[in-house]
Amino acid sequence: AAEGEEVEGEEVEEALEPILADFDFDGEELEPHWSAMGMEAVLGLTREPGQAHTGQGALVLRYMPAEGSFPLVRVGPLEVLEQPSALEFALRTDELSSIRYAVEEQDGSTYEGYCYSPAGEWIDVRAALGEMILAQDSEDENGNLDAEQIAAISVMDLCNLPGEVGRALGVKQGLQRMWLDDVKLAHGIAPLRSSQGAGGIIVDDFDGDVACFLPIGAPEVQFVAGPGAGDNGACKLIYRLGGHRWVGLVRSVGHLDLAGFEEYCVKLNAQHRARLVAVLEEWDGSKYQTNVELDPETGWVEVALPITQLILDPGTDDENRQLDLDQVRVSILVVDTFNASVNAMGEGSLTISRISFR
Repeated sequence: AAEGEEVEGEEVEEALEPILADFDFDGEELEPHWSAMGMEAVLGLTREPGQAHTGQGALVLRYMPAEGSFPLVRVGPLEVLEQPSALEFALRTDELSSIRYAVEEQDGSTYEGYCYSPAGEWIDVRAALGEMILAQDSEDENGNLDAEQIAAISVMDLCNLPGEVGRALGVKQGLQRMWLDDVKLAHGIAPLRSSQGAGGIIVDDFDGDVACFLPIGAPEVQFVAGPGAGDNGACKLIYRLGGHRWVGLVRSVGHLDLAGFEEYCVKLNAQHRARLVAVLEEWDGSKYQTNVELDPETGWVEVALPITQLILDPGTDDENRQLDLDQVRVSILVVDTFNASVNAMGEGSLTISRISFR
């Protein structure tokens, strides 16, 4: 669709020849491989001044939020000439957004990742394919993402999902827009957020300016200096009195081999007194958790939680009532704002510089 022309969602995909995954949206027309669905989604190109991330044009998705649906933009079928190592794209949204991005193999198996999109700002997402995890509603014969088999890419706004989780991820009203630019499957050395050494596994060091996690409870996210000594970056989560009770983040760990580790560790600095709830969720949805009382007078501290200290959330079931680290999908860290202190402006904050296992 050229400028002024748009494609409505829910269309039946025609038989198309595969196309290379490298899109800058500077052409006069949008490739027919792009489609949209959910929330009255309408897809098109924009050439308005200042709307593109680079070049002359960008892809824009317009949608009207409604519960029970989700807005998604997808491109496929794709051709992969050599094995890529990362998914790269630039993203901007009208409002603070919880974003799910995914790649699909030829057999339909889907691998996903998450990111936080601040309101009105372009962010550059560079996601290593090896750090994306199998979607909960998907199956794969070998349980591994085969990059040479990628056939489609999708990006979804997780707003207005049903239930408490949906409210925590964000509720929007009125016309919304999501812009995409410079979408491609990249080759070479992929950026990694996780690493393994003699002392254990680092899940995320928060060194960078893009939050590759799901925000819970609509926090304001800032990237700040870490404690140093090789831990230089940190992520500050700001919550407000009278907002969501649970504020924090969800970080994927399902791509890591956690079997055999004894401690779940979080290096943090609590600017205000708070109760932190640390959760590990298995692939079947069972959650194991423990509480930590945070004291702002301690400054930077590493909270080391013995795996044996995490107990089954009574609201979930598990077939063996035992935390199996080889089945953990995500790490969840949330502050109970109903049991937290705030400043004179009604704000509280928590800074996290590292999530790890050892």
